[in-house]
Amino acid sequence: MGTVYMAKNGKPENCHYKQTDKKQASMASPHVLIFPLPLQGPVNSMLKLAELLSLAGIQVTFLNTDHIHRRLLRHTHVQSRFSRYHNFRFQTISDGLPEDNPRSGEQVMEIFGAIDAVTRPLFREMMISGALSSSGVTCIVADGIFDFAVGVAKEIGVPLIYFDTISPCGLWTYLCVPKLIEAGDLPFEAWLLTFSSANPTSPRAYSQHVWDLEGPILHQMRTLCPNLYPIGPLQAHLKARLGPGTTSPQSPSSNSLWEEDKSCMAWLDAQPPKSVIYISIGSLALMTMDQLMEFWYGLVNSGKRFLWVRRPGSVAQKEGENQIPSELSKGTKERGCIVAWAPQEEVLAHPAVGVFLTHSGWNSTLESIVEGVPMICWPYFADQQVNSRFVGEVWKLGMDMKDTCDRTIIEKMVRDVLEVRRDEFMQSANLMAKLARESSLSESSCPCSFSEAKDKAFPTIQFNDVTYIIPAFRIIFTPTIYLKTSDMDQGSLTPHVLIFPLPLQGPVNSMFKLAELLCLSGLNVTFLVTEHIHGRLLRYTDIQSRFVRYRGFRLETISDGLEEDHPRGDRFMELFDSLKYKTKPLFRELLTSGRLNSEARGPVTCVIADGIMGFTGDVASEIGVPFVYSRTISACCLWVFFCLPKLIESGELPFAGDDLDTPIKSIRGMENFLRRRDLPSFCRTGDLSHPSIQLYKTESQENPRAHGLILNTFDDLEGPICSEIRALCPNLYTIGPLHSHLKSKLSGTTTTTSSDTSSSSLWKEDRSCITWLDAQPSKSVIYISFGSLAVLTWDQLMEFWHGVINSKTRFLWVIRPDSVAGGDWETRIPAEISQGTKEKGYIVGWAPQEEVLAHQAVGGFLTHSGWNSTLESVIEGVPMICWPYFMDQQVNSRFVGEAWRLGLDMKDACDRVIVEEMLKDLMETRKDEFIKRADEMANLARKSLAEGGSSYCNLDRLIKDIKSMSQQG
Repeated sequence: MGTVYMAKNGKPENCHYKQTDKKQASMASPHVLIFPLPLQGPVNSMLKLAELLSLAGIQVTFLNTDHIHRRLLRHTHVQSRFSRYHNFRFQTISDGLPEDNPRSGEQVMEIFGAIDAVTRPLFREMMISGALSSSGVTCIVADGIFDFAVGVAKEIGVPLIYFDTISPCGLWTYLCVPKLIEAGDLPFEAWLLTFSSANPTSPRAYSQHVWDLEGPILHQMRTLCPNLYPIGPLQAHLKARLGPGTTSPQSPSSNSLWEEDKSCMAWLDAQPPKSVIYISIGSLALMTMDQLMEFWYGLVNSGKRFLWVRRPGSVAQKEGENQIPSELSKGTKERGCIVAWAPQEEVLAHPAVGVFLTHSGWNSTLESIVEGVPMICWPYFADQQVNSRFVGEVWKLGMDMKDTCDRTIIEKMVRDVLEVRRDEFMQSANLMAKLARESSLSESSCPCSFSEAKDKAFPTIQFNDVTYIIPAFRIIFTPTIYLKTSDMDQGSLTPHVLIFPLPLQGPVNSMFKLAELLCLSGLNVTFLVTEHIHGRLLRYTDIQSRFVRYRGFRLETISDGLEEDHPRGDRFMELFDSLKYKTKPLFRELLTSGRLNSEARGPVTCVIADGIMGFTGDVASEIGVPFVYSRTISACCLWVFFCLPKLIESGELPFAGDDLDTPIKSIRGMENFLRRRDLPSFCRTGDLSHPSIQLYKTESQENPRAHGLILNTFDDLEGPICSEIRALCPNLYTIGPLHSHLKSKLSGTTTTTSSDTSSSSLWKEDRSCITWLDAQPSKSVIYISFGSLAVLTWDQLMEFWHGVINSKTRFLWVIRPDSVAGGDWETRIPAEISQGTKEKGYIVGWAPQEEVLAHQAVGGFLTHSGWNSTLESVIEGVPMICWPYFMDQQVNSRFVGEAWRLGLDMKDACDRVIVEEMLKDLMETRKDEFIKRADEMANLARKSLAEGGSSYCNLDRLIKDIKSMSQQG
């Protein structure tokens, strides 16, 4: 079974989890078994993880193959290095290959066959009846390619975590292999299929990754592996954790399986800054003699200094091919240094190194990124082809030379990176290096920090009974396919969620949809509305009868502290201040009084509140109730709110000068298209102390403290921006569009009609407009509505009306009773407008908007760009003309017009000629273009709601997490 290598400072105590010693087990600290793939890269990464866990006080057993362990003892001082951790030990196991097998190059695949045939049964025996059967292992961390680890973990009832040491972009490609095969794009090796399909079944997956580097890809992976910890770059993370006195590149010792030739460091010391190209193709790659010659000629001909690692056995030589041309020998003596193996982290950190010609292994790629060294990529196999494409095309950190080995191209690429485009590549590399360092040094900058991984994956929990050990992990780890106690009683009371929306039409509407989705899942829900809102709901909706079908639902009211005749929406800051100072103590009293409890429902176990009402989180924290924030604005606008401090710090806010078309550059992800005029309207004030700026800056910064953040959006619409938000709020639930999600759940299909759910409107709907629409031709009507808060002047009303009439387009217009300043507008309408309206139009005070947008007669939407309205238009495939009023609407309209190409942005213009021109563009000239794009996005929205779609999975995850909160409470 192999040799056990104990730490020199003492033998770690075994923690026996046996029914005969429950008390001792309940007091035991976590004990993690780490089992890497026996290759240089995975062993290197997982030894760093092992040291990070050891630093955190967790007991670690590191399982090496006999072959790997001998090489580590021969070429490193890993044994003495880990002797400082009394809770660490090595254990070894056979890999099933003879010692003289090279385990690299053309024979690397033999490792996998041997592991499957020999190591798999040995590992099972070791864990069940052998050396580790009584060691008290409480968690297994295995390389993600070891699919057999699932079965062993299940058999012994121990949680399993997969650690994938390849790149997330490479892993995502593997996970998509079944789709590639199903689509007919390729056949693939059977072992890879087994690996890729096994990974998602593990409860959690570690990934050595920087969130800023691959956030969008991790966003996709979370649909399969929701509990994902991106904790890299591990080498930088370990240096940071070891402390400021040990953060030099040389501090953590090497994990190399080859003897390092450190003479190359003295050679580098004599070279000018950024003048050297470092070449290494890793621990497994093999090149032919012809390829060696092409590389060598290219390097020498470039005239650049070079440090080249040529691993013994890395060149497949034929007889007579060992003669090196004299010009190469001479060029190398003048400008080069060749070693068999180098201390790569030190080399890349050296000021003389200006570029890295690499095989694009993930460790090498991350080490290059951390040190800000641009790359030329020549990938060999596995994830390396994917990595090289991302380096060259996506991250712009270098050049991709895959499938090419030509001296002329090598010479040109070396000169390009070191000379011609040097500044361009250095700028990108330095920026990414800064982000990588920040992710290692700051708890808040990494969305799934190492601390969170350590605390959640390996908690020191005290249990009254050993049988609760696994369910405790079950609460934390989802999904868990291996737990024998998964059917254990989880409590007699159903989780009880209190939902508290911001008391305005949009938030109330969205959160009623969320409430019904949670009711459908069997949760108890208390929906808390202000008395003012409640009165309007009872007057204009059938909300009471609609929710009567849910036994676990109740409607509760609270005062907003304002007089009944207060306009609220028009004077929002007064509403917010009253909520903060008058409603907050009432909210605390409601939660602590027991009024919400009954025999059928226990106390509130989770609060879901609008994220702009930070006082709800204060109260929940005070009384020990978990809370989740929900933001009913767009992700793109929320990200702008999060970035308000950066806008101020960079000097972009307040505006200097009056040019509203000045680009905004300090909001990541929007640098290429956002202008001053696209920021929320309150940014146009020259006063940083303006109440709205202070409110949204302060309240948004509070959002990350919640257990999670719910957004009414879907990944294909706002995925890249959601990735940015996850850097602050890692537990993000994108579950929209909520109105369609609810229809889908109610009917069991994603092709429901708009009338399947009743309205949550705070105005009386005039349904006669649906009859009028029934009489209009398909896609012929422009629907006009500026939402529940916007107010037009008389002049604006006239410009819109003339523009609409002059366009000769049929129109359905919602003119809310209080939407025109001064009132009494109906008595002042010019005759030509009245006549044009009779011929082509229909006007109502309020409309059933979801039904209107789903009607086949509607071909366009002239909208204020409120987020609910935007999503309702998106799901029905209706192109938009955007005339934003305030708040998030300016940001939304820019994304509609410039980023998503779903319509036209008419902000800051209210002119009849422009209105007429845009209507004709949308409904006639560019109709096919906009309809095509809108249909594509509508299809993506529907897919997100179908089983397996991103919003579908995220809602499931939210519900599971709410249930977990109840169990933990």
